[in-house]
Amino acid sequence: MDKLIKSLSKIATMIVAFFAAAVFYFNYKGFVLDENGQIVLKVQTADAAEKNGIATVLPQELNINASTKFAEGSYTAPITLYEFSSLGCPHCADFHLDVVPRLEKEYVEKGLLRIVFVNFPLDKKSMEAAMLLQCASADNYHAFLSRLFDKQRFWYLASDTAQLHSYAAEYGISYDEAEACMHDDAMAQTIISDRQQGLKQLGMTGTPALLFSGRDGNEIIYSAASFNSVKEYLDSRYARMGINPHQ
Repeated sequence: MDKLIKSLSKIATMIVAFFAAAVFYFNYKGFVLDENGQIVLKVQTADAAEKNGIATVLPQELNINASTKFAEGSYTAPITLYEFSSLGCPHCADFHLDVVPRLEKEYVEKGLLRIVFVNFPLDKKSMEAAMLLQCASADNYHAFLSRLFDKQRFWYLASDTAQLHSYAAEYGISYDEAEACMHDDAMAQTIISDRQQGLKQLGMTGTPALLFSGRDGNEIIYSAASFNSVKEYLDSRYARMGINPHQ
């Protein structure tokens, strides 16, 4: 009987822990529980949304440490978008999966925009995923990145790294290679260095943060942004340069 009680107690504890983690995840995603216990979208006021979309002007002379090894787009593009994201951040996943593909079609394919993904891990799980991502080949990097965002809710809420290993294997990274990547001190220091620059020089306090660097200056948006708001912003930047991106 004592063993049965202990087993039931352990199961109940696990259920409570999982439910708490799920509630945290959905709240961070922008959902809350209403008075009836139903998951509903948390509504943001228009004023708050408008303030979140304002770009902050940064110094003209700004040297970004982030590697452009896996950058998408031409190095001659008039604007480079540095996408600072944490792989465990739901809003970052939304931006990368919903907005980035449309930016690629609208601007990157025309040679007008270059996109550089920059890891800005907010916690241990995101750091492990960030280090693992760096081990992907150039051919698999972006597909693996999208996979991690798409399956975020599975690996982020998992109690171990088994899910991460599983996704890595899909892109040619063996178990031993993955383990080596997630324990690579030099790689960790590189990611931390990029993160520190975001904190100290760019004034970041969370993710995502979108740094737009061009010949007309450097500006950053400290929040997730819809495609339409980014499009409006980019078109205004191109107009200042005398470029019509839609001709």
